[in-house]
Amino acid sequence: EFINAVLTRADCLLLLDVNNIYVNSINQGYDAATFLRGLAPERIAYAHIAGHDRRAPDLLVDSHGAAVDERVWQLLDMAYGHGGVVPTVLERDFNLPPLAELFDEACRIKHLQDKNTKTRSPGHG
Repeated sequence: EFINAVLTRADCLLLLDVNNIYVNSINQGYDAATFLRGLAPERIAYAHIAGHDRRAPDLLVDSHGAAVDERVWQLLDMAYGHGGVVPTVLERDFNLPPLAELFDEACRIKHLQDKNTKTRSPGHG
């Protein structure tokens, strides 16, 4: 509710940090999918995904230093279904893998975008 209120009052768009939703859901004990579905879909303009580090069962750090977690991929797919396909940034700040691995992650983004473009009805997204 708070984020939607800020977006409405400021009349601005949202850069959706999908990994951050997942990390915060673990750290703060809420359901990431419910949180995502609560965001105003018309305000989502861009998305961002990255990896995180697990420090404890209930503590993740949004580090941008690991591969994207499978649950973050699932949330990105859900985000595209909720707010439409938007430009998406894949970020990796350190622990860079071979270029082929980064390319595979970029291709996975494209696959999810294509999947959600084909499944959305006309007039949505």
